[in-house]
Amino acid sequence: MTNIISSDNYLSISAFSDLSGISRQNLIYYDTVDVLKPFIVKDNGYRYYSYEQLEEVSIILTLKDLDFSLKEIKTYLKNISPENLLQLINKQKQKISEELNRLNQMDFIIEQRSTHAAISVSIDCSKPVLEECEEELLFMGPVQEFDNNSIEKDFDSFLAFSKKNKLIYGYPLGIWACYKDIIAGQNGKYGYFYKISPTIKAVKTIKPAGLYVIGYDNSYLAGELEIFKPMDQFIRDHNLSPCGNVYIENIADEINTSNPCQYLSKISVQVEC
Repeated sequence: MTNIISSDNYLSISAFSDLSGISRQNLIYYDTVDVLKPFIVKDNGYRYYSYEQLEEVSIILTLKDLDFSLKEIKTYLKNISPENLLQLINKQKQKISEELNRLNQMDFIIEQRSTHAAISVSIDCSKPVLEECEEELLFMGPVQEFDNNSIEKDFDSFLAFSKKNKLIYGYPLGIWACYKDIIAGQNGKYGYFYKISPTIKAVKTIKPAGLYVIGYDNSYLAGELEIFKPMDQFIRDHNLSPCGNVYIENIADEINTSNPCQYLSKISVQVEC
């Protein structure tokens, strides 16, 4: 039956490939998966396409360049309408938004890791300093009551909370606590945090701008109370008063070095004169 139809008014697969910009191999594949079938197929297996099918090509190439899957394109070609296009586009916009958020996070983590690596090879850990700091944005995990027996559980809770909020793994870890509780040796409230950028989609908490006493120590998240003695002495010597939390950030961790003795923590205590 197909031999009765003249191929003179139709395009061979090679001609259609040249005109459409779709490779011959892809045209055969599109035929196989029912995305774009030839207008006629002769008994000898030769495929022929109509000029009108270039409209379908325009749809396929447009949606393909917008990163729609062949399955989505195939479904849309069966029922082309403004309503279906809007549904398709809204779904893709959500995917793009999530991917942009992931890329923004990657970019920020890379920038942080680069900055921290430079700090870790040049910083003087011998004494605290007083610095005026700008506000920073933090992603804060659940507030916990400090208990040595639940530290691992608290950390797992923070990771689960981060994953739920679509934060990727790789941020330098931080921890906050009440400075006065630490100096008094009391178990108080604390929590984990990541420093994040304004472009990252997550609930943000502001670490206030202001005056901070800053010290560094070769440890992982300043794990020993002895670390805070030089900080407290510096605060007393300069007639300063702690007025907020202490923020402890990993500057050098297992990502930077295989030697735990080279780990580096940054300790920031907000103070006022």
